[in-house]
Amino acid sequence: MSVTIREIAMQAGVSRGTVDRVLNGRTGVKPEIRERVLAIADELHYVPNVAAKALAYHRKPIRIGIVMPPKEITFFDEIRKGIHAAEDELKGLGICLEYAYINNQQADEGATAIRTLIANGASGILFSAIDDEANRVSINEAIEQGIPVVTFNSDIEGSKRSCFVGQDLGKSGEIAAGLMSRVLRGKAKVLVVVANMKFHAHRMRVQHFKNSLAIIGDIEVVEVIEGFDRYEDTFIKLNEALQKHPDLDGIYMATGHAGACMDAVRRAGKDGQLRIVCNDLMPEVEQGLREGKIDFTIMQNPIQQGYRSLRILYDLIFTGKKPESEYQYTETSILIAESL
Repeated sequence: MSVTIREIAMQAGVSRGTVDRVLNGRTGVKPEIRERVLAIADELHYVPNVAAKALAYHRKPIRIGIVMPPKEITFFDEIRKGIHAAEDELKGLGICLEYAYINNQQADEGATAIRTLIANGASGILFSAIDDEANRVSINEAIEQGIPVVTFNSDIEGSKRSCFVGQDLGKSGEIAAGLMSRVLRGKAKVLVVVANMKFHAHRMRVQHFKNSLAIIGDIEVVEVIEGFDRYEDTFIKLNEALQKHPDLDGIYMATGHAGACMDAVRRAGKDGQLRIVCNDLMPEVEQGLREGKIDFTIMQNPIQQGYRSLRILYDLIFTGKKPESEYQYTETSILIAESL
């Protein structure tokens, strides 16, 4: 016999309306009461009436907020494809997506976006922004109000978010170090280009890359520069770095504009002389691989990141199903020119 909301309410000592708010991810319930209701529902093996909920949500769709960097960062086009694929599968069950594109250098924009989305009635939030205390506090506030948050592509360390969906960033940095050590034999100097070290994803790649090279011992990281995913910033800073380090042997593009990297290398007269390891397969990276200017690129399946993030968040809101693990890693793979 199926467990009813009334039975859960009786055992929890609360009203049926309170149980309904908890099971449907709505606000207005104290955290300790929410935890008690969810624990009792889990203990009684409560199974929601999916058909009834789908009908209710079709009449009044679930609003899901999505906070991510600005549209000009084209890498996120692939993540949006995954989100749209999940949205297409769920459209008959009643969801409404609201995007908030924020400056990827301003912490308060992420925090403000979360609060605005909640004020607009969001039942859950997908979040990818810099790892900052303001964002951490806002995520925790959302969770305390019963609004689940799933981080994707880049995590917010120490927050109460439900889970993270993305690449194993530490492993990605270690793989990059292993690849670089295979193309640079003996003593060598490399430069690291990253978009923004305030992003957890970017920082983890760089830290693990450097740590792995320190163990190998022969390759020195001479400098880490931030290009903020913009062509101009990356090009200018790389030009300066290439003049400062004329004996450079390699470049690790942890994140950032690979086209700017190749243009700066060409301008410095270093085409074919520097070994370059990248991440992801943007058009300029594919061209660099085909022309032999880039040795490897490390893939992270951004489409799956978007798809799985929305499906996990929807299940949290719609059925109360929790993620199987805190870290939902997408597969990491290596591409060379012959793979294309």
